Amino acid sequence: MKILFAVGGSAGHVYPALAVYEELRDMAPEVEVIWMGRPGSVEEEIVSREQGIRFIPFRSSGLPRFSPLRSMGTLSRLPLDVRRAVGLLEEISPDVVLGMGSYASFAPGVAARILGIPLLIHEQNASLGLTNRLLSRFASKVLLSFPPPSAEAPRRKVRVVGIPVRRGFTRVGEYLPRGYLLLLGGSLGSSTLVRGLAEAAPALRRLPDLEVLVSAGKSGDPEWIREEFWRARIPAEVVGWIDDMARAYVGARLVLSRAGASTVGEILATGRPAVLVPWARAAGGHQAKNAAFLHGHGAAVAVPERGLGRRLAELIPALWNDADRLRSLSRRARSLFRPTAAREVAREIVWTAEGLRWMVPVFT
Repeated sequence: MKILFAVGGSAGHVYPALAVYEELRDMAPEVEVIWMGRPGSVEEEIVSREQGIRFIPFRSSGLPRFSPLRSMGTLSRLPLDVRRAVGLLEEISPDVVLGMGSYASFAPGVAARILGIPLLIHEQNASLGLTNRLLSRFASKVLLSFPPPSAEAPRRKVRVVGIPVRRGFTRVGEYLPRGYLLLLGGSLGSSTLVRGLAEAAPALRRLPDLEVLVSAGKSGDPEWIREEFWRARIPAEVVGWIDDMARAYVGARLVLSRAGASTVGEILATGRPAVLVPWARAAGGHQAKNAAFLHGHGAAVAVPERGLGRRLAELIPALWNDADRLRSLSRRARSLFRPTAAREVAREIVWTAEGLRWMVPVFT
């Protein structure tokens, strides 16, 4: 069995795909997994540490949403991207293609359609992104993280399975309302969250047991962050990148984070109370939708970027000193988590590979 993963763009797409790979490897030990992603990217760096996956560099362009001129240039390159993807898929000859929603999935997904290869897509966010909306029209199955099924996808193809999360997060113990404030800005980091917390320092300094653990992210500057918190007189440990994120959640009393899909899945899996600050420029507003879903179910507190320092100065002390509220957020977060998500996606892959033969290509 040969499966092609078409995944890239950010860790929010990569880590859920790796969770699926963990289950797929156990379910079908003979499986051969090929991963198509950008060369020199975050996905290549992360995937290169995994045994059993062959990484194939494939450079493709995203569709800029805020620049019409750049969009025209990208559209003109899409046929070439698809043609190159068709050539690679003909050479690889996979039984199934799995797309996880980033723009890196688009050309391989279209190539799968052209060659008649079954295509499965998974959406990690609370609404379908642009790539998945386009691919859903001819995908064999559309797997979603959040109910209800999106009206943007054909309902006969839709199945809600949850967000795939790596096994380490599902083994994190029950929540205890003590520990540190864990600040996460996504895989690239967030200066907005750092500045917001520093601006809230006068109120936070009144919390005698407050300590902060900060993941600077790939684009963050740990030295600048340390300087910000030193000036604010907030005790903080700043690391460039947390390799064992599951362990970081173990000691978290409260999480302050962006609302990317991978982080949202980890918060639900570990049942950690969280304040979510969605990135306002996230494609299609997907982070705001993720945060709104959790907030609406009482599983997190969502706040906008505007006036963040003032909001955090009021919110964090109130939460920090309210053990009952923290436990309530924890319970509701765990209640939304679907622990079998990665396994269900892997099962769909195996069922599709074993049950479907290649169809006649659309184009000859």
